[in-house]
Amino acid sequence: MTSIEKAIALPQRAVLLMAAAALSALPLITTYDVMMRYVFHAPTIWATEISIYLLQFVVFLTPGALLADGRHLRVTFWIESLTGRSRRVAERVAALAVVPYAAVLVWYGATYAIRAYERGMVSPTLLQVPLWLVYALVPLGGVLLLLGVVLRCLSVGSPETKEGAAA
Repeated sequence: MTSIEKAIALPQRAVLLMAAAALSALPLITTYDVMMRYVFHAPTIWATEISIYLLQFVVFLTPGALLADGRHLRVTFWIESLTGRSRRVAERVAALAVVPYAAVLVWYGATYAIRAYERGMVSPTLLQVPLWLVYALVPLGGVLLLLGVVLRCLSVGSPETKEGAAA
């Protein structure tokens, strides 16, 4: 793995670790909320909202790392029938097809997050979370997805990947 690939992979790995922590926290928070609500008749004001934000974190920030590792949801029946150079080209084209989608996420997500920041928008709950933080997950996820495309294109066909061994 080159130094460029390592530099791109580092934030991707960090996001996956944070996502694992978020996914581990979700059932704990939900269980706590259910217990407080139905056993002690004292519902929490934060559990549902925090759970939603944690899930948004996972949904928007992990696809780039999954794409880079070749674990992103995809249809592979055609690509798996190819070998050698044609397979590597098809893998790269498939990864590059994500670029327009990621660019839209970055552009419109950033626009929306900036607007929320300028207007001082907060969640309509007692927590009053600044919504620009939540909305910023969208363009950040788009950037990580673009980095995942770069990493995927660089790694396809290398000896460290499954495709390299099969090709």
